[in-house]
Amino acid sequence: MEAPTALNASRGPIPCDGAASRSLELLGFVAALLAINAPLFMGGSTDKFAFLPAAVADGEWWRVITHLFAHVTWYHLLLDGAAFLLLYWRLDLGSSRRRLGACAATAFGSLTAAVIASPVVAEIGLRGLSGVAHGLMAITALTMIRESSEPSSRRIGWCCLAAVVGKSLLEALTGNAALPLLHFGLMGTPIAVCHFGGVLGALLFWSGSEAVQARLVVRQAGARAGCNRGSSARVARGNFGGASNHP
Repeated sequence: MEAPTALNASRGPIPCDGAASRSLELLGFVAALLAINAPLFMGGSTDKFAFLPAAVADGEWWRVITHLFAHVTWYHLLLDGAAFLLLYWRLDLGSSRRRLGACAATAFGSLTAAVIASPVVAEIGLRGLSGVAHGLMAITALTMIRESSEPSSRRIGWCCLAAVVGKSLLEALTGNAALPLLHFGLMGTPIAVCHFGGVLGALLFWSGSEAVQARLVVRQAGARAGCNRGSSARVARGNFGGASNHP
């Protein structure tokens, strides 16, 4: 139990880049959501922004990005958008680079799982942020477990992590999204496996981030030890030289 404690102590507090950059990122996401889903409020659809493997293969590469912000209906947009924006605002990773990296990892996991495990993607496409939101929920829970000094908060983190992993795994195994009664026929055809993909992407991102952080801590400790040895050697040489000047 000593190693994690030492690692956390060496890591120090997570740096905070302030609310300003986070707010700008959120404004960018809101702008993308409004722009891409504008057709929904004018009786149109977002089909041209959905991820379709054949369309992407034909050169419409932007769908790899736009499908995240595209939604089937206003209700789909409301649920996905609100969950994602709230989780992103609460994401305590210390920097824009890590926050956006977490989004990229969860999006990649969500899309990969959907393409591999759900043939329907080739027919109707993939749209939405629900896979990313599930991944961000997992990262938020892991952050609570690692950073909180309160046992009750860590327990909440473990419960949240177990809930999001269990829910997404059950959806992946059954092929059905949880709580279908709340969809009211306004969610299109849910591709539930993307939730599990988002969680897997989050776990891979977290593991990689922790491994990099651990290597940095070891490297910094080695550099400090080398500086200390060099300082001790210089002091010893100084003392020896000083002593040799006296008869």
